[in-house]
Amino acid sequence: MKKLLLGLCVLPLLLAACSAPEKTASAAAPVPAPVETQKALPAPVDTTSPDAATSPFSTSASSINPSNLHEYLGRDDVLYIDLRDFGDYQQKHLRNFECIPYFAYIFNAEAPTNPELIQLYGGTVAEPVSTYAESDDLLEVLFPRDATLFLMCQSGGRVAQCMSLLQAKGYDMSRIYNVGGMGQYTDAAYKPYIVDALEFKVNATYDIEGLTRN
Repeated sequence: MKKLLLGLCVLPLLLAACSAPEKTASAAAPVPAPVETQKALPAPVDTTSPDAATSPFSTSASSINPSNLHEYLGRDDVLYIDLRDFGDYQQKHLRNFECIPYFAYIFNAEAPTNPELIQLYGGTVAEPVSTYAESDDLLEVLFPRDATLFLMCQSGGRVAQCMSLLQAKGYDMSRIYNVGGMGQYTDAAYKPYIVDALEFKVNATYDIEGLTRN
């Protein structure tokens, strides 16, 4: 009986002794560093650029370009879009950029008048003419109006065209960036972000179904 009582008295002491190191270790554990907030985005056009006034959608006037894009990758408040043909995209592209082929799907000057062409718009990028009754709706599916867009292609020219078209369609251009062309991303800083699969050859064909031609 005495041994039982002694055991019951010692048990709480043993439990306290076992739990003490855990409390001490917990107290000494470093406090996790706060999650770094995302860097504020600059306005799309670098007003110090000589081309800012005359060519605001050009790569040369862009505030985000190959010199600093790595500072703005992987954000959850940006949609990253590559406007090149799928074959070029498949061979080499920046990770997390979605392929939306501009010349294949978005614009061809003759599309509205040539039934063999499938692009959503024709005419000019400053005054686009809808090929389909649903062209505007599909454009907003591909390029959501309420999103911040980072657009790239091979050299930046397709992006400038696309931005002109989006402006003509009433988009908020303060949220759309021309981040240049894949051919400009040669700095070693981008090596971890680039998928380089030049061995892959793709002959893509494009079509659009279920839309009503105007």
